[in-house]
Formats: sequence, structure tokens, C-alpha cells
Amino acid sequence: MEPRGPSEPHELQGLRIDILRRAVDTYLALAYPVNPPPEAVLRRLDWPASADAAALLSRPPFERASKKAGQRGASIYALRLGNAHYPHMKLQVQPWPNPAGFLLSVNTHDQVLALDPQASDLPEFRALQAENQRLKEAIEQAWDEEGLPTFLRYLREYIENHTDPIPPPMAADPDPGAA
Repeated sequence: MEPRGPSEPHELQGLRIDILRRAVDTYLALAYPVNPPPEAVLRRLDWPASADAAALLSRPPFERASKKAGQRGASIYALRLGNAHYPHMKLQVQPWPNPAGFLLSVNTHDQVLALDPQASDLPEFRALQAENQRLKEAIEQAWDEEGLPTFLRYLREYIENHTDPIPPPMAADPDPGAA
């Protein structure tokens, strides 16, 4: 991930700062259930009161997923918020063809490591990955319950709106030779 340059992420004009703040508040409540987030995380959330959400994504502390040369598709913007046990988990915002114009997701940011199957701390790392996955699912479920745009909400609404009744099977002619 790299900080976005001065250009504004035009694909996210539907994103509002109040929605982004709600998503962050829900994330933090679940990621840090006992103690407040670290000071470094709180500094990342020191946004101007009049901040425009789309413009906010265009500079640090937000990061933009880099794209390989020639790769198509919209950028994903991420905010490193971590959790009580792992500092690298991120809230992500990406343009999406849904009514909101974007999706929220959590990136556990723990799947990129090449693990030595003989490492003595492998069981602990696998336990950390499992906890990060559980937390990701809990945060995304909470967002969904709040009506915030998630992939599961998009998929559910897509299926509800694009499912035509399946016609009954055509009855086979019991005697195809009789005519």
C-alpha cells in the first residue's frame, strides 16, 4: 500500500464522513473491547471537522493499494487501525457498483507472510490469524447490521433483486414416438 498522491479519489464521491466515522467507531469498539486504541491509531483519526470523506482518502493516514502496471480496476483505500493483539489490520473502502457507490471491508493483513512449517511459533501465529478472521467477520457483520455497505449486504441485495422464479421443468412427453 502506498499513500495516495494529491489527486482526489473520484470514484468515491458517495462516501460521506459521517458514514466513515460510524464504520471506524464500530471497528474500534470490536477491535479494542477492553482498552482504548493506541495513541498512534487515535492520531490517524484526527480528521478536520469539515473533512470531505473522498478527499480524506487521498492523503495519509489513508493508504492506496498499489496496482501493477496495466492492471485495471479502482483503487482500494485503507486505514491501519489494528486490533488489541495485532497492529496491522485495516479498514478498507473501495468503489463498488452498489447504491452507496462503495463497500467497507476489513483486511486482516496477515495472509502475506510465507510461513516456515517448522517454525516454533507457527501455532501461535495460526491462532492469531484465526482471531483476526473472527474479528474481521464480527466487524463486517456489525457494519451490515447497521446498514453500512458491505460485500455480504451487496450480495444479499443482488440476489434478492435479480432472482427470477425458476420455471417448473417441462413435462417430458411420455411417449415421444406417438404423434
